[in-house]
Amino acid sequence: MSASTDDLAVGGWAGRVMVFLRVGTQLVGINLLVVVGTLAGGVVLGAYPALGAGGALLSRLAGGTPSEHVWHDFWTAYRDGFRRLNVLGAPLTVGFLLFALDAAVLAAASAGPARAALTVGVVALAVYLVVALATLVPVARRYADVPASRTWRFVAVAPLLSPLTSLAVLVAFAVLAVTFTYVTVLVPLVGLSVPLLVSGWLVDQRLTALDARAA
Repeated sequence: MSASTDDLAVGGWAGRVMVFLRVGTQLVGINLLVVVGTLAGGVVLGAYPALGAGGALLSRLAGGTPSEHVWHDFWTAYRDGFRRLNVLGAPLTVGFLLFALDAAVLAAASAGPARAALTVGVVALAVYLVVALATLVPVARRYADVPASRTWRFVAVAPLLSPLTSLAVLVAFAVLAVTFTYVTVLVPLVGLSVPLLVSGWLVDQRLTALDARAA
């Protein structure tokens, strides 16, 4: 993560402190905006636009060009992407509902081979949905002009065709989950923004490599 030109101009330790403060402030602010944006859309309709808008701001932060108007830029991206991101996220919503149903069945199932097989299926579905969601956010941002059907086809197969990136995302989430478990004060501050930042950066690296290969 690089600093902006204004921050570098300060120089020395003071400049580094300013960079860390700015990054920390934006992480906390974007985390709050994602929560508010999700609630503003009634959760179901607000989650994908909020994640998309937050992911766009975090991508700028990671690229060294943080937004100067976080509030305005978030809600502009939220409004502009509301319909498209909900269309793109609809298959994932169905997947999460299926996961919830399977988890309920698993909780009621008795011990035995059937329960073991169902456990494997539930875990596999959860892993796939998490990676697909992590992929959807940067893909929707980078390829805003691509039709929804084509975008979703790519997102649907990306977790399987990019296993190293998928593994990196899962490992990062696992590390963050352990960290948040022991440092619970971080959860309300950056519990959404940091995973969104890390997963977005990992997926962006893979997308950049694919774009370079296709050029």
